[in-house]
Amino acid sequence: MKCYYQGCQNKGITKEHIPPKSFFPKGEKEQLLTVKSCEIHNNKKSTDDQYILAQICMNASPSNRAREVFLKKIEHQLDHNNGAFKRMLSQGSVALNDGAVKYPVDAKRFDEFFTALSCGVIFKTCDCQVPENYLIHHQYLNFVDEKNRPSSERAMLREFEQLISGEPLKALDFGKPNTENERIYTVKVFGMPGFKSSITVVHIFYGKFKVISLLTNVCRERS
Repeated sequence: MKCYYQGCQNKGITKEHIPPKSFFPKGEKEQLLTVKSCEIHNNKKSTDDQYILAQICMNASPSNRAREVFLKKIEHQLDHNNGAFKRMLSQGSVALNDGAVKYPVDAKRFDEFFTALSCGVIFKTCDCQVPENYLIHHQYLNFVDEKNRPSSERAMLREFEQLISGEPLKALDFGKPNTENERIYTVKVFGMPGFKSSITVVHIFYGKFKVISLLTNVCRERS
């Protein structure tokens, strides 16, 4: 069987967790979905996983389980290696007038993480890769830059969110990867089965942190 990652021709000889195990509290293993992965695309970069997890928890806390996961999975790592991880998270941070702190986000890391996660979700749903004619990009609804969009774009985004807030219509029910631990991670996939349309993947972590992954069928869009 091929690796789960879009366009990869290597065999899937290892297992990749989607999302990573570190996102779940100890003892909650019912959510540990896996897909076949080659060694290259097996997510062995724990620093990236922890970076993404820390940012998600900081943006979702105290909602649902985010604060708990941060305290158990992230806090004890902040002072490792003379505080290297803490410095990485806080580099470029800005103190706001209301006492809050605005932290910068490494967009490239987030895009790479959610592209891999979306590829895994699709592979788990239909047992095949995202076709190479699909372009993947992401909207991060919890980040400040997303909220600073022009009013016309915000209105369009709100309308789009309403369309995908419920369960997919039958014609756009691409399938379900069978996520079970909704307090940690839920995902919905909108699109015509068999890759007959573009696909929208809605990820929600800890009931609050939402990412919309847009998988655009370039050939169909141009036809």
